[in-house]
Amino acid sequence: MMEVNDVITLEDNIVNFIFDSIFNKKLHPGIKLSESVLAKELNTSRDVVRKAFSKLETMGILTYKKNQGFHVVWISEEDAKDIFSARKIIETGVVEIVTQKHANQNIDLSSLLENVNTEEYLKISHRNGEYVKSSCDFHLNLASLSENEFLINALKPLIPLSILAALIYEDENTQFSSYDEHRVLIDTIKSNNIENAKRVMLEHLDHCVEVLDFGITPTKKIKFIFGK
Repeated sequence: MMEVNDVITLEDNIVNFIFDSIFNKKLHPGIKLSESVLAKELNTSRDVVRKAFSKLETMGILTYKKNQGFHVVWISEEDAKDIFSARKIIETGVVEIVTQKHANQNIDLSSLLENVNTEEYLKISHRNGEYVKSSCDFHLNLASLSENEFLINALKPLIPLSILAALIYEDENTQFSSYDEHRVLIDTIKSNNIENAKRVMLEHLDHCVEVLDFGITPTKKIKFIFGK
């Protein structure tokens, strides 16, 4: 886990800390987060923590209610499956456009390869929360290559929700490695076979759901950090 000691990246470090806590089942959906307790524990200001919480709210990870504070958003099994069903529709369109662009020699895939290398590094480094985010961000980066604003804007709100679903339900001991499948997807795009690329995308998104364990329940809480 990253240390929360860099003034320049304090907010992002707090965000990653919370991602890791959700992934490691120490922080569960619906729990209230305490600004003051977290600020004290991480030796930072409440203002910095509040900004991190606001960033997480914008991403759809936290929700805020007046007089109730910030809570982790609840995503049910049905919600998670609906999210990935919607992504299938959107992302087959994305990969069709990107593959066609590559066939026309009108696209550079190097940014995707860099993304995949980052994913692998984070996974190997056991920076699980960051790994999950990087894995999901790959899909948004892929969509940006389509240059289709309608598809991009349709996908954007689904990515943070996918991150949350993976953080909550993915077994930290799973052998599933998104970066391996992302490399296969990139190679398929390079082959310029649109139908094959669409098939690989659908199979990948199916695997993303298959590795979610909807029977997982939190076994540990860190109330001394997050409050009651």
